Amino acid sequence: MESVGSTHKKQKAKEDIISKLPDSLISHILSFLPTKDAVRTSVLSTRWIDCWKLITKMNFNDSVFYSPKKKKSGGKQYFINFVNRVLHLSKTYRMESVSLVITKQYDVSLLHTWISCILNKDVKKLSISSNLELSFSALMSRTLFNNSTDLEELVLEMCDCAIKVPSNCTSGYFIFGSLKVLKLYGIIFTIDKSQGIIFSVLKKFETKNCSWLSAHDVTLKIDAPLLESVYIEQGHESVTRELRRCIIKFSAPCMKEFTCFILRGRSIVQETVSCVCLLLKQFSQVKCIKFQGSEVLTQPNVAVLPKFAMLSHLELGSVSGEVLLGLLQKSPVLNTLIFKGISKFDQELLNSAVVPGCLASTLQVVKFGNVHGLEHELFLAKFFMENGMVLERMSFSAVRWRGEKLIEEFKEKLYSFKKGVSFAILEFRY
Repeated sequence: MESVGSTHKKQKAKEDIISKLPDSLISHILSFLPTKDAVRTSVLSTRWIDCWKLITKMNFNDSVFYSPKKKKSGGKQYFINFVNRVLHLSKTYRMESVSLVITKQYDVSLLHTWISCILNKDVKKLSISSNLELSFSALMSRTLFNNSTDLEELVLEMCDCAIKVPSNCTSGYFIFGSLKVLKLYGIIFTIDKSQGIIFSVLKKFETKNCSWLSAHDVTLKIDAPLLESVYIEQGHESVTRELRRCIIKFSAPCMKEFTCFILRGRSIVQETVSCVCLLLKQFSQVKCIKFQGSEVLTQPNVAVLPKFAMLSHLELGSVSGEVLLGLLQKSPVLNTLIFKGISKFDQELLNSAVVPGCLASTLQVVKFGNVHGLEHELFLAKFFMENGMVLERMSFSAVRWRGEKLIEEFKEKLYSFKKGVSFAILEFRY
């Protein structure tokens, strides 16, 4: 066993090492703590008392300032005082990241003061989240569009938050010269006149339940020369009778992946799908398309799409036979096809159709999902097996409630087609 003296010496040695750490290193370590804990930790040593003022990462979450023991008003005021004090006393002029989570109502002018102060610290990554229906004031919106030159990542996760795009831009364009990642959730943008946004280095653009609306016919031009990935998810409609969707035109020559997820329901109208297809028309050079949702694509939507000369990966939700065949005709170099289900169609559709070029030269992997073992599914599988000249693998996944018995029956029927067909591997899962 170690003696008390030996233990004391080791403890003193550790304290000596810590005491010799430079303030910059201590501040760097404190940056990885929740900001509330970083301030508390600094009190442990007189030498550390001001180290929290140099942290480069801040996170403010008002929910951690509330507890059953505290009165609601007391917790709210405690959070306001804490944020004001930290932002005012901070000596860092180049912030790595700031996160602001709002679960309570605050005065709009107070929120504007916080956001302005954060942006003035040349923050690289900014995240603002709220489950409330907040609205940005005109001043707050102007600050966000005009004072975000150093932002590299912006995440706005809101609930039907109204943001009006400023219209006093002299050049007609807003420029975000450093932004690489943009994620917008639950935002309703309104625009008074046609203008543009330049994202010089943007690579990832993601939206969820967002709308771009106007009372007039206006166009929003988005110039993103390095944009590689676009993700759109729509689960409800925020369009009012007084407003209409503005036209969005993308200039994105480096686009590689387009993903769209639409929840089909009463709140989703076909206009949403049409708008998404109009966007997709501008990305004819993409290599990967993921279109998820239950039969949201229709034959008229597919008819207006261009030929995707570089598309190698296509992933779909549940689709009709007409839509699937139409997409294959527009994808001459497709390598991988994945879909979650196929609705009933007439066998004559496949008998009379021109075999898509990708089946003869490039299509190697086909994955069927939610197989019910129905006749039209067998027709489609046979069509791929007979015409897929370079097909290497086909997989079939049964719907959960049918399971092993269905797959075994389906497998037996498929193998009767397989005779005399040049084919590699069939896979069955349940």
